[in-house]
Amino acid sequence: MKNETKRNGIIIGALLITIALMTVGYAALATQLTINGTVSTEDANWNIEFTSITKNNTLSTAGVAEVSAPTASGTAASFNVSLAKPGEKIVYDVIVKNSGTIDAVFKQMNGVDEINNAAPTNITYTVQRLDTDDSILTGEGDLLNGETHKFRVTIEWAASSTETPATVATKTGTIYFDYQQK
Repeated sequence: MKNETKRNGIIIGALLITIALMTVGYAALATQLTINGTVSTEDANWNIEFTSITKNNTLSTAGVAEVSAPTASGTAASFNVSLAKPGEKIVYDVIVKNSGTIDAVFKQMNGVDEINNAAPTNITYTVQRLDTDDSILTGEGDLLNGETHKFRVTIEWAASSTETPATVATKTGTIYFDYQQK
């Protein structure tokens, strides 16, 4: 009986100590943690810009007219061309440069589907990202400080089109180059 009372006392004491430790532990974990600090970006800047948009005369159909010269603003490029008949196309080589100090990643091209769904639908825009030997690249790609990306924009009236135009077809469109911080 005496051993049983002693054993019960030890168990009750251990349980009380365990409850006390759990209470202190919960209180420590439930308190709000506040961290104060200062972050500096020093001279970091974001500057993805077009350095050139040039007509590729070698790949373009002779005689295709630009209604107006292509323009660039931020990471958007606008084109306005006229095509007279199926099979004609105009091709532009676009160079984008990271002139900032923050490395970037090319994510995707926006606006092409919207342009192609707009009238006249027989004229389509295609945009491809190219490497240094003009091979087509797919997916995302790093654009580190000082580096450039080359894109090829092709605006084309498919040769397989059976539509015979009464007049020259004009199509305007803006393409958005989506870059994000690496």
